[in-house]
Amino acid sequence: TKLVNPNFQQSPLSLYNSTADSLPALAGWMPAAGNHTEYFTFLKQDSLPDLIYSSLPGVFEAAETARKKLADRIRVNTPDPYINTLGGALSMAADAIWESPSFMHGAIGWRMRLNGWRGAYTADVLGWHDRARAHFRAYALSQVDSPATGKVVADTLLNLARQQEQMGTAVFSSGYISRNPGGDKRPHHYDMNLVFIDQLLWHFNWTGDTAFVREMWPLLKRHLAWEKRNFDPDDDGLYDAYAAIWASDALQYSGGAVTHSSAYNYRANKMAAMLADMLQEDPAAYRTEASKIIKAINSVLWMKDKGWYSEYKDAIGRQQLHAAPAVWTIYHGLDSDIADPFQAYQGLQYIDHHIPHIPVRAKGLDKDYVTISTSNWMPYTWSLNNVALAELMHTSLAYWQGSRNETAFQLWKSALLESMYLGGSPGNFQQISTYDAARGEAYRDFADPVGMTARSLVQGLFGILPDALNQRMIIK
Repeated sequence: TKLVNPNFQQSPLSLYNSTADSLPALAGWMPAAGNHTEYFTFLKQDSLPDLIYSSLPGVFEAAETARKKLADRIRVNTPDPYINTLGGALSMAADAIWESPSFMHGAIGWRMRLNGWRGAYTADVLGWHDRARAHFRAYALSQVDSPATGKVVADTLLNLARQQEQMGTAVFSSGYISRNPGGDKRPHHYDMNLVFIDQLLWHFNWTGDTAFVREMWPLLKRHLAWEKRNFDPDDDGLYDAYAAIWASDALQYSGGAVTHSSAYNYRANKMAAMLADMLQEDPAAYRTEASKIIKAINSVLWMKDKGWYSEYKDAIGRQQLHAAPAVWTIYHGLDSDIADPFQAYQGLQYIDHHIPHIPVRAKGLDKDYVTISTSNWMPYTWSLNNVALAELMHTSLAYWQGSRNETAFQLWKSALLESMYLGGSPGNFQQISTYDAARGEAYRDFADPVGMTARSLVQGLFGILPDALNQRMIIK
């Protein structure tokens, strides 16, 4: 590393027990000179042409202009000063998770490419439609198109708990979308398809770009066939979920019928039927499948005596319904349109009364602020019962979708106060909250909460619901 500033007296690294081979560092000192401004530039050795000190003010001003342009892209104007700071923080965080040609899993922690996290929702909600198209096109190149089918091969090294990560097996066959963009086709232990396709469908709603719909149509067809083949082999309209959402690390259903994955597939098939009509393709199979899914959800997974969806139904044994759903089961029900207005009301009542609520307290807070955990399941296991910002934002959006505006706003603002103002990093969109008893606060500007904060701001607080495919915009 080299530093451009003639007044900086560099110290030998040996004074600080650091060598270039082990823990490279730069250390030194310089005199502080009243109101004098000093400029610094750190460069990786030989990475850029040498800069002279006299050019640094111009470099700084150019960087500051670029920073301000980015921070001012999104402006929020409300009566609440704590919310009005959101635009700049969100713009910066959304840009930080973008690395052409795709969105990353995190801005800092877990900065890697995985196509099925919720960060990519950010692009369309915040007006970066060009980035959205780049993201979807890059991953379209990474969708597997052969073989048409494959055998289920359980991995003996993992005690038969997962399918063997090998191309050509059932999951890693035609329709599977790989984790890296640009045609890098390889197996990975997540099903990143479901959320990726949902983001693509929202992109169509935001832009109304029927030419892009036609371009992506083969990808969508292969995906829907892949989902059906792998996760509803008995053709009952109810889908298994295989490591498909944020909570997936410890979430397993062993072939059972799952509410959240069935909801995703309902919305995808319903929209595919509409898109097929627009493209003069045959919509019948998608319309039939959507109808089958919603009937099966309501007859099997909806617990009328309780008034909410079950988490899932066991595939074997007594085939019991698991009657204590996590928040993702409720919010996906509303977000994917499987819930009618009364089911939405009842499902949100379940969150009110059965999901733990945790007071958010700090000196100077003058109202009742509250956060929630993702489930009431015990004992603690990572990913199943956390306090996670993306889950709070998605749940807040569900409250708005269910016309529970005051509760939505209370939960939404509480989460933002806790993450942006009370946490360890100002303006942060954290993955895990300080109220998470096992993990505490973790990660800066994580993609899932960035994406869901953007969606809940635009589609929840301001109620802007795009339907450009039908040439309309709904404000609710």
